Amino acid sequence: MRTTRAQLKEATQALVIDAASRLFMQRGFAATTVRDIAEASAVSPGTVMAVGDKPALLVRVFDDLVAALQREWAGADPVASAPGESCADGLLRVVRPFVTLFTDHPGLSRCYVSILVSGNHSSSLLTDLADRLVEQFGEVIVTHGVPAPQSRDRARALYAAYVGTLLLWASRSTVDPDDVAADLRATFDAICPGKE
Repeated sequence: MRTTRAQLKEATQALVIDAASRLFMQRGFAATTVRDIAEASAVSPGTVMAVGDKPALLVRVFDDLVAALQREWAGADPVASAPGESCADGLLRVVRPFVTLFTDHPGLSRCYVSILVSGNHSSSLLTDLADRLVEQFGEVIVTHGVPAPQSRDRARALYAAYVGTLLLWASRSTVDPDDVAADLRATFDAICPGKE
C-alpha cells in the first residue's frame, strides 16, 4: 500500500508535535528552540514552522493533553456525585484533572495562558472544552437544586469563575495544587445553590 501525501504530512506533524511536547516538558518553553524541535523530529526548521510556530506548538501540545484527559473521561461519569458531596466539591471533581495538568506544569501553563490571552492562537480549551465543562457544571448544579432552566446561566458563571481563578493562579510566582483547589472550592461555593 502506497503512502499518500496527506498521510506523510500527518505523520510529520505527529513527529513534530511529539518532539515539541517532549522538549517543552524537559527543557521548558523558553529554552526550547524551533531548531531543537527540528533536530529531535529529524526534519528541517522550515518543516517545523509549517506545522506551527513555537507558541502554536505549545497550544497544540496542551490541547492534545486536554484531549487525552477528555478521552479518559469517556468511560467515566465525572458528574456523578458521591453521597453527601457538596455542590462545590462536585464541581471541583469535574475540573480536578485539568487543575492537576496545570499545576503539574506551572511554567508551561503560564506560557500557554499568555499565548491564549495574546489572542494570536486559539485553543479547544476555550471552545470545545468550555462547552463540555459548562454542560457538566449544569448537570452538577441541577443535582444540587438549581432548576434546569436556570442551570445554563449559572453554569456559564461557574465556568467564567473557574477560568478567572486559573488566570489569577497563573500570575502567581509559586503554585500549590492544594491552594488552587481551595481557591476554586471557595469560588464555586460562592456561586453554588443555596448561596444566594
